[in-house]
Amino acid sequence: MKDLRIIYLGTPDFSAELLRYLIEADYNIIAVVTQGDSPVGRKRVLTPSPVKTLALAHNIPVFTPLRIRKEYDFIVELEPDLILTFAYGQIVPKAVLEAPKYGCLNFHGSILPKYRGASPIQMALINAEEETGVSLMEMVEAMDAGRVFGIEKFKIEPSDNFLTIASKMVKASATLIEKVLPSVISGENKGVQQEESQVTFAPLLKIKDEWINLENDDVKNVLGRIQAFAPATGALLSYDDLPLKIYEAHFDNNNVTRTIGELFIRDKKLLLQVKGGQIEVLKLQKSGKKVIDARSFINGEKHKLPTILKGYIDAEI
Repeated sequence: MKDLRIIYLGTPDFSAELLRYLIEADYNIIAVVTQGDSPVGRKRVLTPSPVKTLALAHNIPVFTPLRIRKEYDFIVELEPDLILTFAYGQIVPKAVLEAPKYGCLNFHGSILPKYRGASPIQMALINAEEETGVSLMEMVEAMDAGRVFGIEKFKIEPSDNFLTIASKMVKASATLIEKVLPSVISGENKGVQQEESQVTFAPLLKIKDEWINLENDDVKNVLGRIQAFAPATGALLSYDDLPLKIYEAHFDNNNVTRTIGELFIRDKKLLLQVKGGQIEVLKLQKSGKKVIDARSFINGEKHKLPTILKGYIDAEI
């Protein structure tokens, strides 16, 4: 099976880690397709994707079509046996789906048919799911609607965030490659059709989704939203009419003794009252400032506390 001519489609750092696994396991990666270089940092320096960087380091040909729906002839010409996709970032056209002998397979970051779409990791966290996983699935024209050949599940821990879940998904995908992929290639594993009545979606997230909704989100959902946007962007509330980003928080208690949205100090801890309980805020960032821990925030802002933070509905955004 390792002699199969494989084209790998992926873009972010966690996708690069799965590519690294395939390379180190001596799979025959004949080409990589990834998103084009993008501006990074304050100076907006054009930077290759992590998948591209890794592929070039191993002398694997890299292709970065602006729109793969229109620029795909190179894939057909390479005559792949198999295409593997993990967080590529574009919808693949029918001609590409039909190019490989053994089809196109996707490692989708959810327990399908839950969370079809672009943001399955974040939605599982926002919705306070107790577990998630990776589904090895057939790629078809409809989004994430193909047969499922295997699912590798794992628990979501209170300490998890987007980055740690993505890392767990790399390990889950590697397990699927070892345990499930051979039976797919042999034809023994025919896959299972998804139950359409059980389908839910995870659409591409927008800036408004980073905002905590104090009116609707209960304590689990608030913590989940913080997990979903950590450690990169943080979840948002409004403090002094400016965005306040929260990067890390833990459940403290189920008390509702303060006004919803109240940020206050108790026993040297920085606490936030939300629906259904109070959370301890551990890492946060004022607008235009560096990320700091709760103690540093208390030292600089205690003269303003307690105060009422505003969520998505109340803040002027």
